Amino acid sequence: MKKRALVEPYEVILWAAIISILYLVSLSNYLLFHTLVELFSVYVAYVIFLIVWKSKAGLENRYLVFLGIAYFFIGTLDLLYTLSYHGMGVFPRIDLNMNMQFWIAARYMESFSFLLAPLLLIDYSTANRESNSKFTEGTRFAWKVFIGYAGITIIYLLSIFVFRNFPDCYIEGSGFTSFKIMSEYLICFILLCSLIALYTKKDQFEIHVFRLLVISIILTILGELSLNSYPNLWLLDIVGHYFKVISFYLIYKAIVETGFEDPFSLLLRELKQSEEALRQETIFLQDDQGHIYRMLGVKMDELESEPIADNLEIYGKGYRPFLQNIEGTINFLLDENFVPVLMDGAVEQITGYTKEDFLSGNITWTGIVMPIDQSLFLKNMRKVMFDLDISSELEYRIRRKDGEIKWVREILQKTPKRSGKPKRVQGFVRDITKRKLAEETLLKMQETRIKEIHHRIKNNLQVISSLLSLEAEKFTDEKTLEAFRESQNRVISMALIHEELYEGKSVDTINFAAYLQKLTSDLFSSYTVKNGNISLKLELEEINLEMDTAIPLGIIVNELVSNSLKHAFPSGKGGEISIKLHHAAYLISTENSDIKERSEEYENLPFVLTVSDNGKGIPEEIDFLNSDSLGLQLVTILVEQIDGYIKLDRTKGTKLTILFGETESMKSN
Repeated sequence: MKKRALVEPYEVILWAAIISILYLVSLSNYLLFHTLVELFSVYVAYVIFLIVWKSKAGLENRYLVFLGIAYFFIGTLDLLYTLSYHGMGVFPRIDLNMNMQFWIAARYMESFSFLLAPLLLIDYSTANRESNSKFTEGTRFAWKVFIGYAGITIIYLLSIFVFRNFPDCYIEGSGFTSFKIMSEYLICFILLCSLIALYTKKDQFEIHVFRLLVISIILTILGELSLNSYPNLWLLDIVGHYFKVISFYLIYKAIVETGFEDPFSLLLRELKQSEEALRQETIFLQDDQGHIYRMLGVKMDELESEPIADNLEIYGKGYRPFLQNIEGTINFLLDENFVPVLMDGAVEQITGYTKEDFLSGNITWTGIVMPIDQSLFLKNMRKVMFDLDISSELEYRIRRKDGEIKWVREILQKTPKRSGKPKRVQGFVRDITKRKLAEETLLKMQETRIKEIHHRIKNNLQVISSLLSLEAEKFTDEKTLEAFRESQNRVISMALIHEELYEGKSVDTINFAAYLQKLTSDLFSSYTVKNGNISLKLELEEINLEMDTAIPLGIIVNELVSNSLKHAFPSGKGGEISIKLHHAAYLISTENSDIKERSEEYENLPFVLTVSDNGKGIPEEIDFLNSDSLGLQLVTILVEQIDGYIKLDRTKGTKLTILFGETESMKSN
């Protein structure tokens, strides 16, 4: 993997230009220089907060949530510090002492935020991942942090403005107080401690993000030390301001740019660690590209060994040394009634019974086979016994004497045909329990990986929706706002698919009926239906669909229901929107007119979706299949994408019937 640079070349050039311009400004107008630097820091702090707050429900990393909220209040104190700076004239009654008090309060809040944030990097995600209230928990945590910081900020302001018990930072005629000077050094010490705390949690960050955070904290420390010396060295004051503005920018890159543009590298630490742990315990065969194509088994530090049978009386000389080298294997010979004639090897190790128990007939092998596998086991035995020249391999479960379940692999073959000899079956059974456990672990890991991918995609789509919401706040035009809302709803319809895939039992199919219930509920909430007489009727059969079909179909339902909510019911008029989802066989059995007249081309489409309303209907002059409306165009395009069939009925309001089938991948499964 290509190593990622901390900053891009264009950023270095840009910052060199900015620093040069700011330096020239500082030479002619220090107040303007100071104001530009501080307002930039405030702007970055607010941007961090806005993005994190809009995505608080979906973000699992509480480090990001905590710092994002903290920066809102840090930025607020910095804004008060900037506006109260001498020469600004915004607060004429505020003296230099109060100005410095704002500065110290903001720096204490910043340093303690960095110190406390790593403590939130705990293993809470596994417990919350299976909880239906995980988004509520994320929102609740964010509000707790917000209220806590709001309380601290209010205490600061009361202490400075009202009670005036905040320690003095500047005394006219004497300069900075010892409290202010010692506070700067104490703040640097707290930031240094936060570096140590962050280092102890470095394995939970991508190295790129960890380095950005470390450099930002170091620059903050250097900035504090520089600004603490500026009464004597003017140049250090300029450098200190540069350190501050760059440190804020690096925090922006670490939390916002990397956190949302590259969320996999930032948030999938736990999944990567789980995968690595499995790789340490399992032997994988990989191709030239590193893809796993076969698993050999679990590596063991110490191989358990059991003695092979002392007496082998068949198959000739040399058979015994060969079998002694095969661990965990039972060798046997059966007569035509499946009664063991000979049994040897690790019988007691695998089954808990002795070979004498089986040879005497006290215990039968069929009796220890698990009931769920017995029919397949007996069928395989009969096939080998009565079919000529056939060998067979079968994996099944047995129950040991102590009740433990073991997986075994059995290989059977009929003995060579000899005149006068009875029919016999020979073979061996090998314990494959460790291999099965490793395979199950690998399968669960792969399912977890896929579910995590769906979860991250859903989170990213939620971030996109939040960004659309932020952008929409800039406009007042109703048509523009409607366009943003439609875009948000389309994004949400896709996000819900990935949420269902993440939370469901299957990693590749979803219960589309449950999905439709959530989608329509969100749509009604989104449009905030003013007329309470508009009702929703759902008649949904439980049908599982793959993502390739579910996503286009979800967008189709989103468009049709949105159109009904916007256009079907004039203001003040009530009505009903109905959605039905069934197997076609069910509708045929009820002689439903929705699919009576479908053409032969679509006879084999097994599913039917109907979206209807009893509103004013689509005007006759509008050609549904060739409409200028983006929403209707999307519907026709997406129906074609899933190889479906759509029919419009304008008899009573609007009724659209969509027939669709399985994707090729569903058919192959």
